[in-house]
Amino acid sequence: MRGTMMELIGFLPVEVSKERVVAELPFRDDLTQPTGILHAGAILTLADTAATILANQNAMPGSDKFDPSRFAMTVQLSANFVRNSSTKKIVAEAIPVHVGRRTLVVQTTVCDEDGNLFATVTTTMMTSIAT
Repeated sequence: MRGTMMELIGFLPVEVSKERVVAELPFRDDLTQPTGILHAGAILTLADTAATILANQNAMPGSDKFDPSRFAMTVQLSANFVRNSSTKKIVAEAIPVHVGRRTLVVQTTVCDEDGNLFATVTTTMMTSIAT
């Protein structure tokens, strides 16, 4: 993830499989809005990245093979923010709702380290088409 948005924000994968991705984002002052709580963009970046990793675990032909023509990208994202604060870290858990040949739907919950819900995010992913 060197040189990517994930490295920039401090995205940390904890568990990665076709069934579930868990990732953390440590709280940092530079990821906040002027009020001192996490910026919604940081929360969404964590959720979208976890969903993308999960989708690509399912879209790729094998765990050790990367096929750019099968890379799943977000085409629709819906987020509901429930709470926000300054906290030590936030944790995202992404699980598949639908895994098809061309589309995947992922449900991601984002909580603080105490399990308090921050957001629910539903992401629709589509595998790219080789041109």
